[in-house]
Amino acid sequence: MVANWTQQHRQPAGPDLRAALNQSALDEQMLIREAQIKGLHKRDEIVLQRLHRDAEFLGISGSRAEQIDAVLRMGLLESDEVIRRRLIQIQEQQVAAGVAARAPSEEDLQSIFAQSPTLAERPARYSFEQHFFAGVSDDSKQKAEAALVKLERAEGLLDTDVFLSGESFKHLSDGEIDAIFGPGFWSSAAPVMPLDEWFGPLQSVYGWHLIKLQAYFPSVRRDLAELRPELRVIWQRQEQRLSWQAYITGLRAQYRVSCHDAV
Repeated sequence: MVANWTQQHRQPAGPDLRAALNQSALDEQMLIREAQIKGLHKRDEIVLQRLHRDAEFLGISGSRAEQIDAVLRMGLLESDEVIRRRLIQIQEQQVAAGVAARAPSEEDLQSIFAQSPTLAERPARYSFEQHFFAGVSDDSKQKAEAALVKLERAEGLLDTDVFLSGESFKHLSDGEIDAIFGPGFWSSAAPVMPLDEWFGPLQSVYGWHLIKLQAYFPSVRRDLAELRPELRVIWQRQEQRLSWQAYITGLRAQYRVSCHDAV
């Protein structure tokens, strides 16, 4: 794990990171052992299918049950990465199911609401259509300007380029628009853009665009009642994360780690 991290980030792993990676490796092994103790590998059809496939690959004969028993005796369960991940996933799902059976209190929701003031803000949103002219050169800009004149006069077809994200966009915020067209594309032009008129050309990271703003939805502040479904989701995710960590911490107290230094 340290070698993979070092290769990926092109710098040595410090002692704190090494300790974290070491704990992560120990936790993974512990979860695999716990899954075996609970017999999860014998009840999950995805794991059984994978074990059977391993047996077929190795040419082990016999019934499906006999083949699976054979690869288990060979220790392939712990060496198959897909099975390892699946056994951990099953335990995560069991913990999540326990959280799903509970409901947050009103105090829980109010606490999340108070800690996340920006959550109540629904940003302004826009619906618009656009025509695209590829390239950032002056020729592309002039082509867009000529097309704008045609649009204003309702003259003929336009010679435009294909924009992969499409020509029509509905109910997008400033940030969502900038994520499509590039940073700062929308924020500077939106305040002066007329409604139901072609405007531009505006330059993006891809080229030039003519924009027709079709609808504007101003920002609003939502109250606790409206946000309650979203707050429940946030609470559930927080509780799942805390419950999973508590599950791992509880298991650590039940296991003894024996480390053997390589000779």
